Amino acid sequence: MPPKAEHTVHIHEGEATLSKRNGSPHWQLRYKANGKWTRTTTKQEKLADAKREAMEIIVRARVLEKEGALVINKRFKTVAKLAIKRMDDEVEGGQGKVTYKRYIQAINGYLIPFLGAHNIDKIDYALLSRFSIYRKEKMNESVIEHNKKNPKTPKPFKEPSQSVINTHNSALNRVFDEALMRGFMTKTQVPHLENRGVTSERRPSFTANEYIKIYTNFDSWIKKARKGNESLVRNVLANYILILANTGMRAGTEAMNLKWQHINIENIKGHEVLSIYVSGKTGGRTIYAPASVAKYLNRIKGQYEDIAEMPFRTLLKKKLDKYVFRIDDKDATTKLGKVFIRYLEGLKLLVDKETGKDRTLYSLRHFYATKMLIKGDVTVYQLAEHMGTSVGMIKAHYGHLDLRDIAKKFTGLWKIEDELGEKIEVDE
Repeated sequence: MPPKAEHTVHIHEGEATLSKRNGSPHWQLRYKANGKWTRTTTKQEKLADAKREAMEIIVRARVLEKEGALVINKRFKTVAKLAIKRMDDEVEGGQGKVTYKRYIQAINGYLIPFLGAHNIDKIDYALLSRFSIYRKEKMNESVIEHNKKNPKTPKPFKEPSQSVINTHNSALNRVFDEALMRGFMTKTQVPHLENRGVTSERRPSFTANEYIKIYTNFDSWIKKARKGNESLVRNVLANYILILANTGMRAGTEAMNLKWQHINIENIKGHEVLSIYVSGKTGGRTIYAPASVAKYLNRIKGQYEDIAEMPFRTLLKKKLDKYVFRIDDKDATTKLGKVFIRYLEGLKLLVDKETGKDRTLYSLRHFYATKMLIKGDVTVYQLAEHMGTSVGMIKAHYGHLDLRDIAKKFTGLWKIEDELGEKIEVDE
């Protein structure tokens, strides 16, 4: 063994060393982990204390190494992968959020490609400013390619929306939180994240006459479907459209989570109310639906062999852990969106003449909001609460709204058994 240098102490049977750097009172530990030498500080000034701390560090490292979770660098990519794993674990444990999917896409698609090689504690405002430029260029790759080929007819660059930047900032904060939990950075090292994205323009909607054209063409459209999967998809989609247009539920984020166990029939002040618990972009909430929605749900039920013969009331009582909108027992909301676009194309309704934009299933949510405001049955504040839209300052001035007290405004005066053709018993 070579002679020890001044201020160097061999420990752990020679597999690690403690040493002091010039100008530092703390003992530094050098040890091997994952086949590589790494350094860290013991934060101890006395040798005896440093030895005890060093052994604890080495033992922790051996345990993490055995579990495959040892991290020996502070690279953004390394920490980001750990943040993704934590989100995946939370989803698997039933504690995750729908937004995690978008965060992971942002991390893999944008954050890691640009920030991956940088140390997590060295990411500052200047670097994030360069990332903003990178993001804009990446989002406009197709535009850049078009402009190269067509210099005389260039397309304008798209600016990232506030929604996109919010998603990226939230994803970035997940990575910073992971670094804070692991001691890779301090709170003062976490950079301030800004959002200077463009405000999203109003989404395209439908007029009352266009909506009538949509649902009056269902029967002929469904009859033209090939038997089997195509027929099932069209039947489910037809009722899916009607449900979205009559509840304001978010297509995708909320509909993708909807299961039969989330639907209930309540008795509110002697009035039968169909309540639906949805969870998505803004967390979970209960929405109240008109009787017609019970009819649409009942028709969807009839499409699935495993529950088709079950009375609607019995189905809700069983609280089944099955998706409402499903094909082959899987969530089918993505597939329904694509088929909806083709359906609108056939009706020549894809493009909203007022905005010039293509309509999507989300346009039915805007149609619902417009319809409810025009009818004047609810205030804008009640509607915002019902639809899960941020009402920040409105809540501060008007207080929390109890949707149960205004359920009739959303549902109307009706009887569920009239829509279903069967008597419904309601729990008090």
